[in-house]
Formats: sequence, structure tokens, C-alpha cells
Amino acid sequence: MKSGMMRLSIIFTLFFFGTTVLSALEIPYQSDIVFSEFSAIPEPFGTDQLIKMFLISSGTDSESIPVYIQILEKHIQNLNESVKDKKTESEEEGEIVLKYMHENILSSYNYQQTRLNILLDDGSYNCVSSAVLYILLTRSFGLQVYGIHSSDHAFCSLQPSDGSEAIDVETTNLWGFNPGLKKDFHSDFTNKTGYIYVPPGDYSDRSQLGDKDMAGLILQNRIVENQKRNRYDKALELAANRLALTQSEQAEKDYFDSVQNLAAWHNRLHEYEAGIDVIQTVTTGDYDLPDFLIQTRYQMVYNFCGTILNSGNTEKAETVMIRYKHFLPDTLIEELTFLIEEKKLDHIIKQGYSEDSVLQVHNALSTGIITEKRASEMLVYLYANEAEKIALRSNYLEGLLFLKGSESWLHETKDFIRLLSVYEQNYAVTIHNTAFPMINNGRYEDAALLLQKGLDIIPGNQLLLNDLRKIESAQ
Repeated sequence: MKSGMMRLSIIFTLFFFGTTVLSALEIPYQSDIVFSEFSAIPEPFGTDQLIKMFLISSGTDSESIPVYIQILEKHIQNLNESVKDKKTESEEEGEIVLKYMHENILSSYNYQQTRLNILLDDGSYNCVSSAVLYILLTRSFGLQVYGIHSSDHAFCSLQPSDGSEAIDVETTNLWGFNPGLKKDFHSDFTNKTGYIYVPPGDYSDRSQLGDKDMAGLILQNRIVENQKRNRYDKALELAANRLALTQSEQAEKDYFDSVQNLAAWHNRLHEYEAGIDVIQTVTTGDYDLPDFLIQTRYQMVYNFCGTILNSGNTEKAETVMIRYKHFLPDTLIEELTFLIEEKKLDHIIKQGYSEDSVLQVHNALSTGIITEKRASEMLVYLYANEAEKIALRSNYLEGLLFLKGSESWLHETKDFIRLLSVYEQNYAVTIHNTAFPMINNGRYEDAALLLQKGLDIIPGNQLLLNDLRKIESAQ
């Protein structure tokens, strides 16, 4: 049973189990009370308790549980009858159970099929589902069997009643009892499952699992299934159940990863409030929120405000920022405040020129909300639109004089210099077009006075200077 991990905005949690147990936790989000009840039961579980825990962890509905219990009880009865009149040791009983499973219950290997109820329905199984079946069947014999985790794989280990060395049981394989002694086992096992058998001596790649951890494996693989289908809400429910059941450090980590996945999914769909609420619900638990969730939360607040701002609703963006302000670092509060104020200013600018709009730009510049470059862009926009209105209403001279009356520092910016040159040239063309008929009619003095008046306003204009030269040549 293999699974992958994606990390960034969406996380697929790894198939892995740490057995370190945390102190008692309050699970705040969608965990079923039954898993907290299972968590309080000391291990090893009795057969009845084990069956119920594995079936519930497999997602079996409550109406069907009695049916599966009857099926399992029938198999247990058959096993007991098969050894009723025989004197068998625990090793022999362990091998009998494995053989019975493969001859009477298991039919087809499916590396994704981790659920006990599905196994009982159609015989499909993987390392986890076959292992939990083996554990509960051997439990009915009173055998001491526990799970083993190794590199994305699970199997079992049986402790003989005589206290001798534990025996591995690869439950996916008919020849999997004490497989290290069987030559035929290894190739068949690898061909079927894709895994390599890890012998007992390689302890760095083996960890022992209790009853709750085995149920946690079922839940964990269901979590991965739901994540791959983008069902992050269901995955989080299962992660909460797993944490309530095992209370392990790894389950807590995977739980928070599942919270991150669901919040990130809401963020991707622009459902920012829903994503923030998911994380908020988690914070009621008896533990500190991981840094990555704190960061995800304020990023969603930022995205929420930014999306609203892009729609032009500064009032709502400001309301959202104030509502979630206590989630934001000071730097983001300052940045959002500036963005909101700048957007408000954009709205004012679009209303057109007024003394107040110019004053608002200067205020924003002095308080650092906008840069000098941005201020110059806004002022040029205001003056350009107003100058155009004046020119249409009156003439280019009035528009030009209006522009020349603007702030002196603005005259040094490229955009304003370009704007001013357009009005200067337009005014020069107006003077030229008026003076040209005068020159043609010999009214040189009148034309020269007009041209000089223009040059007083736009000194050095080549068009007007050329006209003066023509007059001098003609006289």
C-alpha cells in the first residue's frame, strides 16, 4: 500500500506511524466520540472490541456491523473446529490461521484496499487489511500478535508462547509465516506486492504497532484516498478520528496537515472565510497551532482582503481586515492599510480633478501610503484630464497655464514634462495658424507681436521662432 505526499498549499500525508503518545488531548474538529472511547481501552483489545474498532475504522455503517461480526465469528468458529481435537503450539496455530485466510477469505491483492469490510465482501486485500484480519483471528486463539510497520508496508509478528524469538508473518502471502526460512516466499512476495521483505535484524526499518495503531493505519490510508479525490473535509474528519484514537505525535502532525489541506482548498476556491474558520476551530484544542497554520491563516486573510479590494469594495476590505486583525502580523496590517488607502485614493482620482483630490494625493505621499512615483502618476492623471476639459471649454493657452500652475517638483517628472510639451506644442500651433495669414497679407507687425506673445509663454519654441525669422526675411 503506497502513498505520496504533496507539500506547499496542499499536503498529502505519508503512510507512516510514530508510536510516541501525547498527553490527553481535546480533539476539536469533527472526531467521532467512539474513537475517544476506543482510545481509553487498554491494549491488547479483546476480540469483540478489536472487530468493532477495525470495522468502524474501515468506515462500516452501523447497520452493517452486526452482519460483518457474524461473518467473522463464523470464520473464528471454523478455525476453532479445525484445531479442536489437535494438540497445537502457538506457532502451528499462527500458520493455520494464515493458511485459512488465503484459502477461505482472501482472493485478490489490491495495494489500495485497506478496509476490513471490503475484504470480507470481495476478498480483496492489501498489507494493512490482511494484517488486521490476521490479528483479530489469532486474537481469538489467545495468540500474542502485533503489527509491524516497515517502509510503507505493514505485516505482523507472532510471539511464541514459549518465549522464543518472535516470528514474522507476511499476511499478504500464503507462504508468509516465518518467511525468512522459505526460499519460495521472497520472489512471490515481491512480485505480488512490490515490496522487499525486511528481516527482523534490520531494526532501523521496523517499528512495532499496537491495536490502535493498526486501526490508525486503516484511517490513515482512507485519509490519503480522500485527499487524492480532493475530499479534504472528509480527510480531516478521519485525521481527527485517528488522533483521537492513537494520540500519537505522527497523528497530530498529520491532523494539522489535513487542516492545512482543507484550508488551502478553500483558499484555492476563494472561500476564504470557510478556510479561516477551519483553522479557527482547530485552535480551541489543548495544543499550540503550528507555525505553518498560523502563516496559512494570515495569508488567507490577506488574500480575502486583496480579492475584495480588486473588486473595488474598499469599505468591505477594511471591515474584513479589522475583523481578522488579531491574526495578522504588524507588517501585513500596515501593508493592507496602505493598499486599502491607495484603493480609496484611486476611487477619488477617478472622480476627476479637484483641490481636495490633489490634497488627498499629497497627504498619501506624506504619510508613506504611496511613493513619489505613484503620486506623480496620480497628479499627472488629474491635471491632464482637467487641462483637456479647459482646452475644450476655452483654448490650449488656458489649459497650458493651468498645467504651469501645478507643483514645481512635478515639472521635473518625465510624465509631466511629456504632458506639458504636448500643450506647449498645441498652443504653438494655434499661434502659428493665427499668425500665418497675417504674414501672407503683409501684416508683419501684428504677426510679430502675436508670435512674441507666444514665445513669452513658451520661450524657445522652434515653430514660433521660425515664423519670426520668415517675417524678418520678408521685410
